[in-house]
Amino acid sequence: MSFSQARKVFPKPWASKWERFFVAFFASAFFFHMGHLLLGVQIELFWGIAGYNFAFVLSMFLLPLLTGVIVGLIYGWGGKWLAHFPPLVVLSVDYYMTSKTGAPEGASLIPLMWWGFFVILNMEFCAMGGVFGEILLKRWYGSMDLPGTADYAPADGESLPCDEEE
Repeated sequence: MSFSQARKVFPKPWASKWERFFVAFFASAFFFHMGHLLLGVQIELFWGIAGYNFAFVLSMFLLPLLTGVIVGLIYGWGGKWLAHFPPLVVLSVDYYMTSKTGAPEGASLIPLMWWGFFVILNMEFCAMGGVFGEILLKRWYGSMDLPGTADYAPADGESLPCDEEE
Protein backbone atom coordinates (compact mmCIF):
# COMPACT_ATOMS: atom_id res chain seq x y z
CA MET A 1 0.00 0.00 0.00
CA SER A 2 1.39 3.36 -1.02
CA PHE A 3 0.97 6.73 0.62
CA SER A 4 0.16 8.22 -2.77
CA GLN A 5 -3.17 6.37 -2.92
CA ALA A 6 -4.71 8.50 -0.19
CA ARG A 7 -6.13 11.65 -1.79
CA LYS A 8 -7.66 14.58 0.00
CA VAL A 9 -11.27 15.33 -0.91
CA PHE A 10 -12.10 19.02 -1.07
CA PRO A 11 -15.51 20.16 0.20
CA LYS A 12 -17.84 21.79 -2.28
CA PRO A 13 -18.41 25.50 -1.60
CA TRP A 14 -21.95 26.43 -0.56
CA ALA A 15 -22.34 28.64 -3.65
CA SER A 16 -20.44 29.72 -6.72
CA LYS A 17 -17.69 32.31 -6.49
CA TRP A 18 -19.90 35.15 -7.79
CA GLU A 19 -22.79 34.30 -5.49
CA ARG A 20 -20.46 34.26 -2.49
CA PHE A 21 -19.00 37.57 -3.70
CA PHE A 22 -22.38 39.31 -3.83
CA VAL A 23 -23.63 37.86 -0.54
CA ALA A 24 -20.39 38.74 1.26
CA PHE A 25 -20.23 42.23 -0.24
CA PHE A 26 -23.82 43.24 0.45
CA ALA A 27 -24.02 41.61 3.89
CA SER A 28 -20.84 43.32 5.03
CA ALA A 29 -21.81 46.67 3.48
CA PHE A 30 -25.16 46.46 5.30
CA PHE A 31 -23.40 45.59 8.57
CA PHE A 32 -20.90 48.43 8.09
CA HIS A 33 -23.59 50.99 7.31
CA MET A 34 -25.84 49.87 10.19
CA GLY A 35 -22.86 50.02 12.55
CA HIS A 36 -22.25 53.65 11.60
CA LEU A 37 -25.93 54.44 12.09
CA LEU A 38 -26.05 52.74 15.49
CA LEU A 39 -22.87 54.48 16.65
CA GLY A 40 -24.13 57.81 15.29
CA VAL A 41 -20.87 58.53 13.50
CA GLN A 42 -20.61 60.34 10.19
CA ILE A 43 -16.96 60.22 9.17
CA GLU A 44 -17.51 62.79 6.41
CA LEU A 45 -18.54 65.50 8.90
CA PHE A 46 -16.32 67.59 11.15
CA TRP A 47 -18.02 68.59 14.40
CA GLY A 48 -14.91 69.94 16.09
CA ILE A 49 -12.56 68.09 18.39
CA ALA A 50 -15.50 66.82 20.46
CA GLY A 51 -16.59 64.71 17.47
CA TYR A 52 -13.62 62.40 17.94
CA ASN A 53 -15.00 60.37 20.83
CA PHE A 54 -15.14 56.68 21.72
CA ALA A 55 -17.89 56.00 19.16
CA PHE A 56 -15.65 57.47 16.45
CA VAL A 57 -12.77 55.24 17.53
CA LEU A 58 -15.06 52.19 17.43
CA SER A 59 -16.26 53.13 13.95
CA MET A 60 -12.71 53.59 12.70
CA PHE A 61 -11.12 50.43 14.09
CA LEU A 62 -13.47 47.81 15.56
CA LEU A 63 -16.38 48.15 13.11
CA PRO A 64 -14.22 47.66 9.97
CA LEU A 65 -12.43 44.76 11.65
CA LEU A 66 -15.73 42.98 12.36
CA THR A 67 -16.94 43.79 8.85
CA GLY A 68 -13.85 42.13 7.41
CA VAL A 69 -14.38 39.05 9.55
CA ILE A 70 -17.89 38.78 8.09
CA VAL A 71 -16.49 39.03 4.56
CA GLY A 72 -13.83 36.41 5.26
CA LEU A 73 -16.32 33.99 6.80
CA ILE A 74 -18.87 34.34 3.99
CA TYR A 75 -16.58 34.51 0.95
CA GLY A 76 -13.90 32.11 2.11
CA TRP A 77 -10.46 31.96 0.53
CA GLY A 78 -9.71 35.42 -0.92
CA GLY A 79 -12.05 37.31 1.39
CA LYS A 80 -9.20 39.56 2.48
CA TRP A 81 -9.17 41.09 -1.01
CA LEU A 82 -12.91 41.56 -1.18
CA ALA A 83 -12.94 43.13 2.29
CA HIS A 84 -11.40 46.34 0.95
CA PHE A 85 -14.51 47.34 -0.98
CA PRO A 86 -17.51 47.58 1.42
CA PRO A 87 -16.02 50.53 3.38
CA LEU A 88 -15.02 52.25 0.15
CA VAL A 89 -18.50 52.02 -1.33
CA VAL A 90 -20.44 52.86 1.84
CA LEU A 91 -18.26 55.82 2.80
CA SER A 92 -18.18 57.12 -0.78
CA VAL A 93 -21.97 57.11 -0.98
CA ASP A 94 -22.17 58.83 2.42
CA TYR A 95 -19.70 61.54 1.38
CA TYR A 96 -21.48 62.13 -1.93
CA MET A 97 -24.92 62.34 -0.30
CA THR A 98 -23.65 64.73 2.36
CA SER A 99 -21.95 66.92 -0.25
CA LYS A 100 -25.22 67.16 -2.20
CA THR A 101 -27.55 67.72 0.77
CA GLY A 102 -25.19 69.89 2.80
CA ALA A 103 -23.80 69.53 6.28
CA PRO A 104 -26.10 69.94 9.28
CA GLU A 105 -25.93 72.99 11.55
CA GLY A 106 -22.67 73.07 13.51
CA ALA A 107 -20.80 70.68 11.22
CA SER A 108 -18.82 71.02 8.04
CA LEU A 109 -17.82 68.58 5.32
CA ILE A 110 -14.23 67.49 5.87
CA PRO A 111 -11.73 68.00 3.04
CA LEU A 112 -11.56 65.19 0.51
CA MET A 113 -7.95 64.28 1.34
CA TRP A 114 -8.71 64.00 5.04
CA TRP A 115 -11.76 61.88 4.24
CA GLY A 116 -9.57 59.74 1.95
CA PHE A 117 -7.22 59.01 4.83
CA PHE A 118 -10.16 57.83 6.96
CA VAL A 119 -11.45 55.65 4.11
CA ILE A 120 -8.05 54.03 3.55
CA LEU A 121 -7.75 53.39 7.29
CA ASN A 122 -11.18 51.72 7.27
CA MET A 123 -10.30 49.66 4.20
CA GLU A 124 -7.08 48.37 5.74
CA PHE A 125 -8.71 47.41 9.04
CA CYS A 126 -11.46 45.69 7.08
CA ALA A 127 -8.82 43.74 5.13
CA MET A 128 -7.21 42.75 8.42
CA GLY A 129 -10.61 41.47 9.52
CA GLY A 130 -10.83 39.53 6.25
CA VAL A 131 -7.55 37.82 7.12
CA PHE A 132 -8.95 36.95 10.57
CA GLY A 133 -12.08 35.54 8.91
CA GLU A 134 -9.94 33.35 6.66
CA ILE A 135 -7.93 32.18 9.67
CA LEU A 136 -11.16 31.25 11.46
CA LEU A 137 -12.23 29.25 8.40
CA LYS A 138 -8.82 27.62 8.23
CA ARG A 139 -9.17 26.59 11.86
CA TRP A 140 -12.59 25.11 11.10
CA TYR A 141 -11.90 23.39 7.76
CA GLY A 142 -8.18 22.78 7.88
CA SER A 143 -5.45 24.25 5.72
CA MET A 144 -6.50 23.05 2.27
CA ASP A 145 -10.21 22.34 2.78
CA LEU A 146 -11.48 25.93 2.74
CA PRO A 147 -14.54 26.48 0.58
CA GLY A 148 -13.36 27.58 -2.82
CA THR A 149 -9.79 26.37 -2.48
CA ALA A 150 -10.10 23.40 -4.80
CA ASP A 151 -9.19 25.75 -7.65
CA TYR A 152 -6.06 26.86 -5.81
CA ALA A 153 -4.64 23.50 -4.78
CA PRO A 154 -0.86 23.37 -4.96
CA ALA A 155 0.71 21.93 -8.08
CA ASP A 156 2.17 19.04 -6.10
CA GLY A 157 -1.21 18.15 -4.59
CA GLU A 158 -1.52 15.09 -6.81
CA SER A 159 0.85 12.22 -6.60
CA LEU A 160 3.39 11.84 -9.36
CA PRO A 161 3.62 8.64 -11.33
CA CYS A 162 6.42 6.34 -10.24
CA ASP A 163 9.65 6.79 -12.13
CA GLU A 164 10.49 3.86 -14.32
CA GLU A 165 13.65 2.07 -13.38
CA GLU A 166 16.18 1.80 -16.16
